[in-house]
Amino acid sequence: MKPRPLTRHDRENLQLLGDKKLDIIAAWANKQLQCSHCGKCTRRCEVLATPGLDIGRVQAAYERIMALPFDEQPAAVIETVQQDYALYNALRQCCFCGFCTAACAHHVLAAEAMREWRELFMRADLMPPNDSKLVMVDDQWHIFSAYRAIYGIAYPEFLSLDGAVEAAEAGKPSGADTLFFPGCSLVSYAPELMRTVGNWLTETGVRWAFSDACCGSPLMSAGLFERAQELRAGVFEKMRRAGITRMVTVCPGCGEEFAEDMPDGIEIVPLPEVLLEGARERVAAGGSSGFAPLARKSVTFFDSCHDRFDNRHGNAIRALVGEFAPDAKRCEMDHEKHGTLCCGAGGAVASYDPAITDRRVWRVIEEGRATGAETMLTMCPTCTYTIAQANLADAARGMDSCNYLEMLFGQTIDWGQVFAQLGAMWTGEYAEWLNATFF
Repeated sequence: MKPRPLTRHDRENLQLLGDKKLDIIAAWANKQLQCSHCGKCTRRCEVLATPGLDIGRVQAAYERIMALPFDEQPAAVIETVQQDYALYNALRQCCFCGFCTAACAHHVLAAEAMREWRELFMRADLMPPNDSKLVMVDDQWHIFSAYRAIYGIAYPEFLSLDGAVEAAEAGKPSGADTLFFPGCSLVSYAPELMRTVGNWLTETGVRWAFSDACCGSPLMSAGLFERAQELRAGVFEKMRRAGITRMVTVCPGCGEEFAEDMPDGIEIVPLPEVLLEGARERVAAGGSSGFAPLARKSVTFFDSCHDRFDNRHGNAIRALVGEFAPDAKRCEMDHEKHGTLCCGAGGAVASYDPAITDRRVWRVIEEGRATGAETMLTMCPTCTYTIAQANLADAARGMDSCNYLEMLFGQTIDWGQVFAQLGAMWTGEYAEWLNATFF
């Protein structure tokens, strides 16, 4: 679990109790989570090192602006950018990976401190919403829904979350108690793999409904925090209406985003934990695990930034490979688990400074190759996508890679076809509609 300072709302609630000792403890706790300007984060990240920043300075600048009246804040942001462009550039280059403060003695959360600025930039018209229209995932049309519509990707054979809601409100509950939430990348670009996983859940006795929605991460990167929260609240509200109390996420990032707003009565569980428990139960009952692992001599694990604090995905995936693909030698990268690196895709940085993404993804691939492993297993679908794209661009420099679900179920995603289809969308029969819709 992430260490978090008490919010203003938390402190106000404590003050209502009228206990001065609690106020003192709260103040002390928050002080422990404040930057001491030790410079460790500066040394760990090129984005901070180049201008000589630390997270404390980033936080202080943000607090100065937030102390102003709401209507005056956009002008103050513009003035800050004009006076300190290095700060602005660093904030725009940040992937929100948290590596810089992963070893912070005061448990400062850099990703949150850096991302808070995006909302200010949006309000100051430095990041207009239309610049991110392709990933406005709370609209009817965005890059993922358009891709699915153009290429006929849908899941009519599965009970949808909307279908579960309709059944419950018609007095005929679906019986589903679990929401399977693959996330926008896999639900769009890997439909056959998602069907295989869905069928495995059914065969294992999981009573589930399906969602092709997004967690709102692209909206957060664009500084549209309220829209992202409304999107997640809508998913939770549908779960409540359908009587669903558990969300199973493929992507560590989705799980982390939803956990920010998780209401009482909802549990968020990583899919690899469900796979591990279910496979063990199937084998104990005398059956097969239901997996058909790819034949690989050796694998290395690329952990997700979003899994940095509790390693729930990473630990379960390592156990799955160890138990159900035992012939594959398991190698660890120099940077793993809590200290994992970033693939460079976070925060939509590639659209601002693609060189940052390029450097980071190749740093990861080169470290993976250094382990001597045949294949790199990714946990986050966005990492899967980003590393696949780099490998296709320079196969000689790259290495074999796949998502852990590809490894377990023996089905690979044809990323060459995916990227070709993404490009063909804009030149084929739907090009006019796409351009009119997004531009």
